[in-house]
Amino acid sequence: MRTTHITRAGLSVLVALAALTALTACTQEPEGPPGAAPSSSRSTGPSTAPPTAPVDTAALESSVRAYVTAYYEPDTDAAYALVSTRCRKDMSEAQFEALVDRATRTAEQLGKTYTLKRLSVDSVHGDDAEVTYGVGEPQYDERSSWVREDGEWRNDLC
Repeated sequence: MRTTHITRAGLSVLVALAALTALTACTQEPEGPPGAAPSSSRSTGPSTAPPTAPVDTAALESSVRAYVTAYYEPDTDAAYALVSTRCRKDMSEAQFEALVDRATRTAEQLGKTYTLKRLSVDSVHGDDAEVTYGVGEPQYDERSSWVREDGEWRNDLC
């Protein structure tokens, strides 16, 4: 049993040394006379990594646009319908309406109308997504989580 442990430890050291040697070889200066062009050892053949399939984000982007539009119109019912089930458990429609009303009052006081100016789908993993969007003023930029429920994307930032 002790021999197996030593063999595994020795193998681990060899693997680590091989990785270090490969890393060092990649970062060393090329050999040759000063001023000579470095030789290229990169492969120019096709990549062997499988291509990643693009994720269709159209439905997600549509939901974000609808949410931002409803939030700033204000259309509390439409915006609240785009809030996830989990968030609706944490925040009643009346609480949500208070947030929307405050945003509306602030916009009116500033003489502003807010519309979606920037939208970026940062990541999508199955039924979860991270989205960043803005309405033209950095203090109102939002990075939020979205979740797909029953085929519909909903804001999950609560």
